[in-house]
Amino acid sequence: MSIEYESLGLPLGEYQLSRADHRRQREADGIAAWVEREVAKAPPWSEEKIREMQELFDSETGPPPWEYMRWRVRLYCGHIQEVERHRRASRPDEGVGADVPCAECGKDPAVIVAFEVVGPVAEPPMAPQVSSRNTASRRGSAGRRTKAELEAENSALRAEVERLRRTVTE
Repeated sequence: MSIEYESLGLPLGEYQLSRADHRRQREADGIAAWVEREVAKAPPWSEEKIREMQELFDSETGPPPWEYMRWRVRLYCGHIQEVERHRRASRPDEGVGADVPCAECGKDPAVIVAFEVVGPVAEPPMAPQVSSRNTASRRGSAGRRTKAELEAENSALRAEVERLRRTVTE
């Protein structure tokens, strides 16, 4: 699956906020205010419930780092920062959590107004090399090799070493 990552404007260049940027920021501010009002109406949680939820969040590991892309974004407030999004997202401003708090001025939420992909957060680990000599299919029923199998492998390895010595000296 190949994703084409989009870009919008130049985060590091000059940027003039558009009417759409102002509208999106007003909408984000309105949603954040509504959520705060609704949370304020909810009954307080007990210490036990808070601890239970904390354990639940702590146990969630999430996807590994190589599943994320790093993006450079310009926020509504004008500050530039890097954010990480799942590599399946073609833009950093898609979906839930698209608006971010600004690390410099604290504006929360701050709408993303320009962005460009920087690259993967991490490279996936190399697949382990599988040796064809010690595969389970060549082993006995208990996973142990017989004396005859070990002697045959030993002879083959000695012959290979001897052949390599001859090629080096030639």
